[in-house]
Amino acid sequence: MKKQTFYYKFRIIDTLLLLNLALIYMLYKCCHKIPALLHWPQVQAIIAAVIVSSLIWIYLHCFKHKVAVIDGQNIKIDHCQPLAWKDIDYAEERIVRCCFKKRRIIVLIPKDGIDYQYNYLQKHNGEFTPFSIPLYNIISKKDEEEITKIISKKVKLTRLK
Repeated sequence: MKKQTFYYKFRIIDTLLLLNLALIYMLYKCCHKIPALLHWPQVQAIIAAVIVSSLIWIYLHCFKHKVAVIDGQNIKIDHCQPLAWKDIDYAEERIVRCCFKKRRIIVLIPKDGIDYQYNYLQKHNGEFTPFSIPLYNIISKKDEEEITKIISKKVKLTRLK
């Protein structure tokens, strides 16, 4: 099996964009009306926060971010270490709560006693387990179906009804 890479697909118009646009408009109107506001440290701090927030939005939407890299031997989720297929006991679909919404994910359940270097997020990830793949509108439907198909071929996958 050749290596396949799947990417996150963020919506262009999101809460962060709307917040940034509203703050930029508000700052422009205020500073255009009263230019002396630009010298206030509080306004400078707000401008810096808007710049950082805008740079984060640009980073999320202008660069590709990997969900998973899958090949014949391993699956690599996000920026984690690759997990060998032979170290996975089974996989199951689950519903977890994230940001006050219920989300569907695939959880890869590793075998007991595997030698794996967990990162901080894998150890402290709430309802998401160390090896979770999102199956909601953060990836495309086509990628969701392809990932599910590959995982079901490699390990036993328990699907939700």
